[in-house]
This record gives sequence, structure tokens and C-alpha cells, in this order.
Amino acid sequence: MSDPGLDPLVLRALFDESPDMVALSEFSGAVIDVNPAGLRLVGLDALPANRLSTVDFFTAGGLEVSGDVEDALRATGHWQGRTELRHFATGAGIPVALSTFVVRRSGRGPDLIATIVRDRTRGHRRDLELLAAATSAERIAVEQQALAELSALAVTASFDAVLTAATNTAATLIGVESAALARHSNPAEPFLSIDAVTRSLRDDVVVAAGDGSLTGYALARSETTVCSDIDSETRFDTSAMSTMGFRSGVAVPITIGTGLWGALILFGRIPHLFGDGDIAFVSAVAGVLSAALERVELDRELRWRSAHDQLTELPNRAGAYAEIDAALARARENDQRVALLMLDVDDFKIINDSLGHDAGDRSLVRFARRLTETVEPGDMVARLGGDEFLMICNHVHDVAHAERIAECIRASLGSSTVEDDDDPVPVSASIGVVVSEPNSTRSELLRSADLAMYRAKDTRAGHAVFDSSDLYDADRVRSMSVDLRRALAGGDLNLAYQPLIDIATGQIVSVEALARWHHPKLGSIEPSEFVAVAERTGLATLLGDWALTTACRQLVRWRETVHQSVRVNISALQLRDPAFPNRVAVALDTTGAPAGAIVLELTETEWLSDNGTVASNLAALREIGVALSLDDVGKGYSSLAYLERFPSISSFKIDKTYIDALHTTRGRDVVTAIIALAKAYGVTVVGEGVETQAQLDVLTAAGCDLAQGFLLGRPADAEHTTTLLTGTRPSSTNT
Repeated sequence: MSDPGLDPLVLRALFDESPDMVALSEFSGAVIDVNPAGLRLVGLDALPANRLSTVDFFTAGGLEVSGDVEDALRATGHWQGRTELRHFATGAGIPVALSTFVVRRSGRGPDLIATIVRDRTRGHRRDLELLAAATSAERIAVEQQALAELSALAVTASFDAVLTAATNTAATLIGVESAALARHSNPAEPFLSIDAVTRSLRDDVVVAAGDGSLTGYALARSETTVCSDIDSETRFDTSAMSTMGFRSGVAVPITIGTGLWGALILFGRIPHLFGDGDIAFVSAVAGVLSAALERVELDRELRWRSAHDQLTELPNRAGAYAEIDAALARARENDQRVALLMLDVDDFKIINDSLGHDAGDRSLVRFARRLTETVEPGDMVARLGGDEFLMICNHVHDVAHAERIAECIRASLGSSTVEDDDDPVPVSASIGVVVSEPNSTRSELLRSADLAMYRAKDTRAGHAVFDSSDLYDADRVRSMSVDLRRALAGGDLNLAYQPLIDIATGQIVSVEALARWHHPKLGSIEPSEFVAVAERTGLATLLGDWALTTACRQLVRWRETVHQSVRVNISALQLRDPAFPNRVAVALDTTGAPAGAIVLELTETEWLSDNGTVASNLAALREIGVALSLDDVGKGYSSLAYLERFPSISSFKIDKTYIDALHTTRGRDVVTAIIALAKAYGVTVVGEGVETQAQLDVLTAAGCDLAQGFLLGRPADAEHTTTLLTGTRPSSTNT
């Protein structure tokens, strides 16, 4: 018994299954454990909490483990003899034969005594029972060892390897010819798929679902189903088993966290009585397979999540990068080209800031759905992050082909569709397009598409194809955005003011505030450039708030001595922000500037749209008391149409291109018509960019109200403008 080579599983099974009493005790006589047969023999259900001594088990005058017995155990490790046990319930004596020996526990505590007690009243049956117990113990040990090995595979091996090992092990240890897995791979089909087939099972046989087969029956009811002999089976159709030459079988359902997955099935060629032990073992194997499936499903879920965006379920940056690499490899092999289209949602920040991130998320999901509806089979749409998406297009012929794809995308996004609720759906995006060359790399294409996308956003062109000049622009934008943020925080920007005069009286009636930035290294930066950088890099709000607040403070100082108004430029992007009227109100409150002396000039009118937010903001600004003016009327789109849509607009400026054409008959006629139309709407007209007396004379004759330009006064800082405002008429040479 002290042989270290004996399997502990076998020893434990022998202890539990032995028909004879087996007890463990210490040399002190304290009983540690008694097997089930021993407890039944002496009339106990279990050992009591207060530990018993060996003397408690024997009748009066019976044997105690002491004296000669103890000497023999110490000397030889073994003693045999006869005595009488006491039945704890009745007190009756039970004649028994004892075999007592020492179990060594070197290094882990004192030696133990093991005692096998054989009931002498049971006769010859004891040997057969002990043999049966030993055989059962050996089988249990083998099955437990097999389950341990399968469990180890379930943690580390591929699922196919686990399936093969599980079916082979189950068939071998149960003693049947074949095993397999069956599942409903497609619930719409009336048959099951068979996997991990062991030998002797044909994989071309159709296994019916439902009551059409043993497996279908078990899966339909989600319960273990046993067929001992097909001749006596009436619950389900056994023709498939008969066709394969099987007479018996068992099917055990396999479940995972998401529900029923399939079944482990075993088949025998002869009738087979599947005992409780067989069913328990097959169920345990099914449990191992369930654990392996859970691990596989978890691995698959983790891999999917690592390559997909959680919000839109589109491939994420990692998934897109892998697809670009694969697409470029295919293109090089087949002498083809790949196009990348980088998309940035227009004005998404306004949706997010005004309606909240939840509404923003829902809008991105809908935007992603519209994109996927436009993609060709085999192409990919991915979300790189935020409001930036990427489309990977294979089999693109040339740049013109890629541009057509971009145009189709924009048309699809802009099409009106009925949605389930009032959540916003982005209807436009700026798209950067790049087409691969034979030696293109993923990083080069991504950078190029990104640069082209920013140019498309800056130029409002909808889409732009990458050009090598974009590389210089990108580096300048990145460095300039950092410096601009620093300049805004440090107060390094300033405003210049250009006067507007009343043509009829020659008096200065207002000044326009114009942002100026003198970069410490680059010198003076054109407003058109740093304003575009601000819009691209999220600084537009900071820049706009700074300009408005600074102009309001200066206005308050001027109005201590002169009655003037100040015009401040705002972009349509600001006007489409629902929070903009509140920011205007805050600037007025903090500076004390009168609302009636502020005119907001709307630039980039081609970006205005007749939507609820713009109309609401215009109404809110009118309630505050500020005036609104359209800048660059006639440029690009017909801005005069906004006079009809937005009656709160009180003035507009004629674009300089029309002023420059006043020396021609056509130019004079057009400007005269514009002024006449403005008069019909009752708005004030400003001619900007006036540089000659002849231009001013034409505007005067046509009835223009106000004029602005180098002829009448150049932009100047606040100090020079203060001096100018104390006079009555600006000099044409004013600098």
C-alpha cells in the first residue's frame, strides 16, 4: 500500500467501492476515515463530529491496537487476526477478520494505520464483489484520467483537436464503434451537420432534424436520449442509424452561454445497454466540449472586438490596416490598383455639442449604415475613430474611377430618406481620394488620403484627390495649429479695424474687426490661412469667441466718446452651432457692450442651409438685439436668396469681384441690379473693396448705402482707429 507507483485515483476508488470495511487511523487510535461499506457494517451514516477511537469500534474485551499488534506494525508494518466489531445501533457483535498495515506518509506527518475488515458472515461472495469493485475502480480511474487530459486540451488546443480527441475517447471507453458531433448549422434547413467523425461513421449520410433521428430528437428536446436497440425504438425515425449499420446510440446535448450548440452522439453496431456510468462519462465529455466551445467563442469574440468598432460594428483601424495590406498584396499580384477614400463627417462637432454624445453616436451609426449601402462587394468600410471613416475599394481602374466612387458616395449620403425618429443623420462628408501605385505602402496611402481629405474640407469641394503639394500643407497646418492655440492662450493675436462710411454723408458709421496674427517665425499669417487651420483643428470656436469678446471690449471704450458700431465676422459653421447665441450673449454680458451696436457678418454663405438650427439661431440673435449681415454677396452661390429665407438679415456686402468690374457696362448693370433688389427687401447695401474714386462714384449713383475699401481707409490697430474716429471724414491716404 505504500508503493508510490500506485495511482491515487485507483486507491481512492478501491476505498470508496470496496465491499469490505476499510478504515484509516493513527497510532494514537484516532479514526480518521471509514469507507461507506464500513459505516454500513457498524450502523453509522457518517463519522460523528467528535472523533472516535479504534476501541469504540470493538465489543467489550475486543481487540485494541496496542501491545503485540503495535509492535508488529512497527516491526513489519503488517498484522492479521480475528475479532468482533460492535454495531453502534444495536450493540450486537459482528465477527470479522482484520488485515492491518502501515501507510507511510513520509515528511507529511505521522504514519497511519490502514485496516481492512472482512465480515466473516458474508461467505464466498466477498471475493467476487471485491473483484468487481476493483474493476469498476480501474475503469473510473481511466475515465477520470481521460477527462483530465481532455480538459487540458480544451484549454490549450484548437477546437478541431479537442473534437477529435473527445469523440475518439468517448467511443473507445464506452465500447461503441463510432462517435461524432451534430449541430444545426442552419436552422432553416431540415437536416443537421456532422463534425469530428470517428471511423465507421459515414459523413455523407443526411441526419434529419426533429423526430427524424436520434440526434434531432435529443436536440429538439434538449435532453440526453438513449437508444438501446433500434428494433424497440418508437420515439424517432431510426432509418439513418440502420443505413449506417448501427443498432444502438446515445445523444447528449452540448450547451454554451448562448444556448444549445449541438450534441455529442455515439453509435454501436450491436444493442448496447448504456448504464448510468456510461451516461455520466459521456455527459462529462460533453461538458468538456462545452468548456472548449466557450473558450473558442470567447477567443472569437475577443478577436472580433479587437478588429471592429464597438459602436458601428464596422472594422476598426486595426481591421482596416490588415485589409489594406491584403488588398495591396492582391493588387500587386494581379497588376491592379486599390483606392482609399478617407471620409470626415461635415459639422459632426455641432451635432455632438448641441444634442449630446448619445445623439452623436446614433448619427454615426446611421452614417455608417449609409456608407455600407454604397460599398461594392469585396470592398470595405471601416471606422478609424471619431467621425472619420475609411473606404477600401478594390479593382479601381484609375483616379477618375475613384472620383466617381466619391461622387456616388456623396450623392447617396445627401439623398433624403425617412428615419424612424428625429435624430440627426449626417448628409455630407469631406472625402480624400488616393489610388495606389505598384510600390505604394499602407502608411503612404493613409497619409495621402488624410491630407487630401483635409484639403477637401478646407475648399468645400466635397472630395479632393491627393496631390504632392498636400505634404507641405499638412506639415504647415500641424505646426501652425499648435502655435495658434498657444497664441490664443497667450493673447498674441490682435484685431485691426477698417472703417465703413456712409456714402451720402461721408461719415464713419461702423468699423469691421479683422483678426491679425504676426507669427514669431513666419511673420504675418493671412487670416484666410489661420482661420482655415482653426476650423480644421477644432479651434474655430476659441478664435471666434476671442474676436467677438475683444471687439466688444474695444467698442465699450470707444462709445465713451463716439457713437459707433462694430462688425465682427462669423462663419456659417458657428451659426449652425446651437450654442452660438448663448456665447454671443455671454460676450455682451461680460463686456457690457450694447447688442444694438454689434453687427455679425456671415462669411462662407454657400455653407448656409435652410435648416432648423440656422433659423433658430438667427431668431435667437435677433431677440438678443444684434444685427446680421451677409458678406461676399454674389460669390459662389446666389446669397440674395437668403434674404427671402432669413428676413432677420439687415444688410449685405457686394463681393469685391463685382466692384472690380464696375469699369465695364455689364459690371455697372449687375451692381445696379443687385442694389435695386436689396432695396426691395429693405436691407442696407455695402460696397466692399472700393479702391478708386470711379468705383465710389458708380456706387453712389446706383444708390449704395455704405462703402468700405482702401480708398476710404485701410485696416489699422485700435490706437490708430481711435484717433481716426475723432475726425469727421477719413483720409484716402490713411494707413
